[in-house]
Amino acid sequence: MRICQLEVLNFRGIKNGKIVFPEHSVLFGSNNVGKSTVIDALALLFERERLTRSLSEWDFYGGLPSPDSRFFVIGTITDFATLGCDDPENFPRWFLGDAGKPVWWRPDPGVISLEVDRPLGSKLAAQIALCVRYEHETCEFEAVRYFYVGPSDPFTDNTTRVPPALLQELGVFLLPANRQWDKLLSFNSSSFLKVLKSADAVPGSAIDELKGILRSPTVKIEDSTIFKALLEKSEEELKGFLMLETSGRLVYRTTSLDGLAVLQAQVPHILQSDGLLLPFARHGAGMISLQAFLIVLAFAEQRRARGKNFIFAAEEPELHLHPALHRRLANRIRSLSTQSIVTTHSPSVAASYHVNNSLFARNCGGNLEVFPVKKPGTMQPTRNVVRNLYKKYREPFYEALMGAIVLVPEGLSDFEWLCLWQRVAETSDEVAKECSLTPITVIPTSDAAIGDTITEIARFRPDAIALVDGDSPGDDYIASLEHSEIRPSKIIQYGTGAAIECLSAWILEPALSTSASVLSGLLPREEPNLRDLQTALILRKEDRQLREDLCWEAAEIPACAMRAGRFLEDVALIASGVTPNGPRWAVTIRPSGMSLFKATHITRV
Repeated sequence: MRICQLEVLNFRGIKNGKIVFPEHSVLFGSNNVGKSTVIDALALLFERERLTRSLSEWDFYGGLPSPDSRFFVIGTITDFATLGCDDPENFPRWFLGDAGKPVWWRPDPGVISLEVDRPLGSKLAAQIALCVRYEHETCEFEAVRYFYVGPSDPFTDNTTRVPPALLQELGVFLLPANRQWDKLLSFNSSSFLKVLKSADAVPGSAIDELKGILRSPTVKIEDSTIFKALLEKSEEELKGFLMLETSGRLVYRTTSLDGLAVLQAQVPHILQSDGLLLPFARHGAGMISLQAFLIVLAFAEQRRARGKNFIFAAEEPELHLHPALHRRLANRIRSLSTQSIVTTHSPSVAASYHVNNSLFARNCGGNLEVFPVKKPGTMQPTRNVVRNLYKKYREPFYEALMGAIVLVPEGLSDFEWLCLWQRVAETSDEVAKECSLTPITVIPTSDAAIGDTITEIARFRPDAIALVDGDSPGDDYIASLEHSEIRPSKIIQYGTGAAIECLSAWILEPALSTSASVLSGLLPREEPNLRDLQTALILRKEDRQLREDLCWEAAEIPACAMRAGRFLEDVALIASGVTPNGPRWAVTIRPSGMSLFKATHITRV
């Protein structure tokens, strides 16, 4: 079984959202679009523990719930055929009697059919919902988990509650991003206890034996000489108030000696090869993160060996881990789970999934939209420049899609230069004090196919802006974009005849008066000028090492870093719909309504 669809209504920052999940999926997008909310919705709906105790008014969209406010999480479960014949009568606990209503999942369009007769090509499915309301008089939350049969209010209408055994059968396990590492593998963790119970691995007999040992410890602190004298005075007082019988004593034990207290007192340690003990929480964050994650996967392997279902939802599983482990991590998740749902900010993790299973999320005014990077069955892009985004440059492409501002330049050298100049600006303390930098992510455009790239990017980020040269081809790109069906709302263009090398020369110009060694080697003349610098950079256009060395050198020169910061700040302001701070920007509104911002201070000398 697997979760094929999740619908979220009025929960946290999601007013309305519907996600179709393939067998294995990775969900990525910008910050604050609702990825964590999706994981929390899965936790509330499918976890067996009662999680509503941690809810607050802010879990309702808008944060101001009224007496009739409700938030809903509705999950659709399918692939019952993996357990036998895909017929409702074979699953009486799910569909027969006082249970759920059979619906039909149609994978191709990704929709639910409510027809009585099974549509061709559809799969049997069941729907489970969770509804939460806020009681103003008691300041408490009430939740109902029930079989979903259509829109209703489960607090006033008749509903059928979902038995916990069905959730156990489904087997949804979650790994949140906010992990209490010292508690995750301890018996204080409800998730850890749930995994143990699912695997029948609670050490019951060992607990009873340990309770017996703890009742009569070898070392008794109440017998310590000075401490014993103080206790005896307390004992006499208690006996005087008839709170302690004549022969009674005060003694101290490690726990309250009930089973739960004995379990919760156990703290996980690592026993090293030299016999030394080190508390688990004292290890490095990366080691703890990976070990905790792999232990959960070990239980997944146990469930699979027993023929049980295992659905693993993980929020940012790459946290604290070396990038080299990200891809391997994603592969382990897929290999051991019946279904996996992963949210990530790592381009490496996102890029390790097939484009059909990579889900991009965006949120517009509370409306969450999630769709595959490439829908199954659609044609591959016909242009190699677009194919390269998904094949050759998939990681930087995904990284750009997750950025606050997306910039589409003309070519790959533009991409590399701009990334370097952003690094220079971000490493400068002077820039941090004087400029308000917004992260800009740059698309690795190839073969100057800026129109095709903008068209493809607009599927995900219609707010992307283009950056073109100030020459005749740059003018042609502007004209082409203006007349295309999909066009950016804003375009930035360098000044007359200028390209990325002219921008770089302008940023590096303050270094001409210094003894910068890399720049001096590039310009051997005694009094080099901006024109010489532009010419040298154009002649060395393909020299990646030179670019890197020049940018690191510029990072040590405050005036250079400030120029980089000022330009990038203006780009971010333009993208945000704000007038740039620099005085030398010429703004033109084209006949199509597209805004053209020309950097007149960046020109070919």
